[in-house]
Amino acid sequence: MADHIDNALLRHEESVSDRVRIFVPYLASSTNVALRQNRFARSREVKDAAWAAKAACAGMEPINGMVDLVFQPRLGKGQRMRDTSNYSANVKHVEDALVAAGVLPDDRGEYVRRIIMEPPEIDRKSETGTWVEIIPVEAV
Repeated sequence: MADHIDNALLRHEESVSDRVRIFVPYLASSTNVALRQNRFARSREVKDAAWAAKAACAGMEPINGMVDLVFQPRLGKGQRMRDTSNYSANVKHVEDALVAAGVLPDDRGEYVRRIIMEPPEIDRKSETGTWVEIIPVEAV
């Protein structure tokens, strides 16, 4: 099984070029909190993500093909560690924010092939936010 996964990752690596890694200074509430939020609180978080992504992506050229997205939260001072899956609301907010910033045309399956959530990076001396790696993928 491990060989199958390793081979699949190797094939994936061969089909990518021009990776872009950006830092979006935004981290959403945990998924557990987000599921209980009212629509006004949720809307405020989505808008905050959009503003953060627009600032982080200023001057960036749009990516028009299919991509894989890798998300890794960075926890700065005062941020608690969560289960990796508890960052899923953050992933959705930042993905939508990349669309709002004009970096991605849409977040449908024809543009975003795969989303990967990495465990957080802990750096108490740095700003809290989310690393996003955008990996253009050749058509399969």
